Amino acid sequence: MKRNALAPDELVAAVLVVPPAGPQQFCKIGTRNAMVIAVAAFGLALHPDRRAVGTGIGSAAPTPRRAGAAADFLAGELDAGGLWESRAALPEGLAREFGHRVRDAAAPIDDVRGSAAYRLHSLSVMARRAVTWAWDDYRRAA
Repeated sequence: MKRNALAPDELVAAVLVVPPAGPQQFCKIGTRNAMVIAVAAFGLALHPDRRAVGTGIGSAAPTPRRAGAAADFLAGELDAGGLWESRAALPEGLAREFGHRVRDAAAPIDDVRGSAAYRLHSLSVMARRAVTWAWDDYRRAA
């Protein structure tokens, strides 16, 4: 926390970002919708080209982290149900279960911005909403 891996004589000269192959969503809970430290944040990327899901959790652990088990679960369910190809609606409860699994990947603390319980609940809600919005975007792009 509050450190990086650069040596004193090193400098980041460039960052290469590959354009996304599918829809992405970002959600943040904060005191206002401006430049403030988030109480909790969640990012999601659908990668239909490789049938994968990417996740990112912010402000709910000592450092940013991924919800790898939740992402693998969602990608597996989308694959098993043939949803990547059919672009059908998400099955009932899938987004909610994904949200619970994202919540389980976090390790928040209580601080002046919010309680650990609030962060866990908000992550579950944000993950559920993010996957629903991203999947709707994916379905419309057909």
